[in-house]
Amino acid sequence: VEANPDARKAMRPLASRSLACVLICLASTNSFVPRSARSCPRRCLVRPRAAESDESSKLLEAAARLRAEIAEAEGKSIEQVEAEAAGEKARAKARADEMAAERAVQAARREADIKASPRLVLSVPATLQAMTTQAARAVERAHADGICLQTVRLGLARADEGLEEDSQWPGGAEQMYREAARPLTEEMLRKVRPLSKERRGVDIEALPPTITVQDIWDFDGSALMTAEAKAGPEGDVQAMIFPNTDARYVNDIGTVTEVFSKGKRVFLLVNPFWRGLDSWGLNILQPGAKRMAEKNIFTVGNGRSNDGFVTTYSLMRFSARGESCVAIKAYPYDWQLFARLGSPIQSKDGQWFESDAIHLGSSKEEPTSQQMTDLINKNDAFKVSAMGRAVRDTWQK
Repeated sequence: VEANPDARKAMRPLASRSLACVLICLASTNSFVPRSARSCPRRCLVRPRAAESDESSKLLEAAARLRAEIAEAEGKSIEQVEAEAAGEKARAKARADEMAAERAVQAARREADIKASPRLVLSVPATLQAMTTQAARAVERAHADGICLQTVRLGLARADEGLEEDSQWPGGAEQMYREAARPLTEEMLRKVRPLSKERRGVDIEALPPTITVQDIWDFDGSALMTAEAKAGPEGDVQAMIFPNTDARYVNDIGTVTEVFSKGKRVFLLVNPFWRGLDSWGLNILQPGAKRMAEKNIFTVGNGRSNDGFVTTYSLMRFSARGESCVAIKAYPYDWQLFARLGSPIQSKDGQWFESDAIHLGSSKEEPTSQQMTDLINKNDAFKVSAMGRAVRDTWQK
């Protein structure tokens, strides 16, 4: 209600509003103040301008007269009207507090469940789209913790294949880049929504970024891909695809880290062709390459540590004891280890559906074939070998 000399006239239209609405407004204080406007569920009141003390007194008197009119219209006393309004406000607040407490309990329970069992968020992706989504969420979680320099190793497969397929690449790195690495990296970057260290949520509603690609060396199938965020340069991401131990890549990584990332923006190395510093052997054509790699890749400052690029997502596919195995690392969880009892099923529209991926356990470090073999031997689901199950299934048909 706007402040004016005739407060009664200004508030008279409120008499036609919902009685409950007015009661809630009256209960906030003994006058129509900004808090009343905020608590009014139908917003029938307008926030008043600052008034002098005499104007406030007039409003108090007008409010008292209005309560008297409502009480007379309802056949109740003024005390009853005020008590009903106060009771309604208390019940509304109690309901709001109860709902807030329930949401807090549910959020805490989900967080505890996730910490206790990473399997709630880590499962074997049945499709390439599911894998890129899984990778994008891991990148976001790491960046929210201040880790900007990251290594991502995607499971490479063509669009018409499933992740369980043993893809063949007769064309080498160029074919892998063209048919798998580039489209998968692009899809992942379209899903990544990096945030500043101050923001802890994930803005999944943001518009997808603009993707640009700059080839590095065609014969290596390498490229630098940039995702320009619509929200601004803080959300930009760069990804170097298929870097190897050549000094060109090591120098480029150092340049991008210094010029682009600056300890704030995400810089990804996607499926690099090395496993560790030992991949740089003695090379008289590249003196000092190993020392430069240690500086630019393995000990460069990254968030709160100098551990270099951190592997925030990796999907490994390999065989152990004749079984098809999958190991997944997604920040911040340990490696989750799986083996398949059967093969994923492909639908008529080409979509793949996971079938019988058995969780074997977890590992702090990247798993080995021997470790997977030991876990498979201990699991009752794999008492019969893959060949034995195939023969059994054939006879049952």
